[in-house]
Amino acid sequence: MKKTLLYVFSLIAAVIFLYPLLYSFFSSLKDNVEIYNKSVFSLPEIWRWENYKMALVDANISRAILNSFIYAIPGTLLCLVLALMIAFVLTRMPLRINPWLYNYFAIGLMIPVFSLMIPISKVIGAMHLFNSYPLMIVLYGVFEMPLAVFLITGYMRGISKELDESAIMDGCGPVRMLFRIIAPLAMPAVSTAGILSFFDIYNDLVWNVILISDQNMNNISMALMSFVGQQGSSQLGPTFAGIMLTILPTIVVYLLFQEKVEKGLSAGAVKE
Repeated sequence: MKKTLLYVFSLIAAVIFLYPLLYSFFSSLKDNVEIYNKSVFSLPEIWRWENYKMALVDANISRAILNSFIYAIPGTLLCLVLALMIAFVLTRMPLRINPWLYNYFAIGLMIPVFSLMIPISKVIGAMHLFNSYPLMIVLYGVFEMPLAVFLITGYMRGISKELDESAIMDGCGPVRMLFRIIAPLAMPAVSTAGILSFFDIYNDLVWNVILISDQNMNNISMALMSFVGQQGSSQLGPTFAGIMLTILPTIVVYLLFQEKVEKGLSAGAVKE
């Protein structure tokens, strides 16, 4: 009975989550007449693949996807390296400042990003650093650090300190101990923090709107918003095609790292 209820619940959840995806896919291959007058899941009378071509050309989706990866991959790596080093200090070095430092990053989780938009934009404007890839990468990496520090520190505390003593006896310094011994053992938490940070940066809209005015540097969310604004309700097919092109990379990335996502989340939950 319990298994039957679980299967029913899973089926309902699958339908709820797949409905928007299937609706967007079928609509991306139709024209306005079919979208308004036909059934949601009816197959297109004519498969209008040119809608995808229009979205790629007019919205420059391919460039926006590349920009999103340019922001997300280095930003995530920067966040993880810094978070690993901070977590190592918090859990392995008995410093008096450690409780204050941990609380400092914990508070960072509670501060709304919208409260920082005006001061940060003014500082960046005064430094004339708008439309800068390095600036965006550093900004994204720093903003993702509180969550990464929280996750990795919680997991790293569960790693036995006897390993540290053995490593020191073998001549390991702090840097080598962190990246050769502690970091591999903390990979479940690192994977969780990395995946969450990657998708958060990839899908960001707020900072791209504020700090980027060059259309060639727009990320995927900004390009889609601009394209939808241009199309309005005139051509819904290309609009849905643009939506599909924006979510396809995230689906592919998730399918590739699905196992690590599940293991990382469950392992991090157990350690916490």
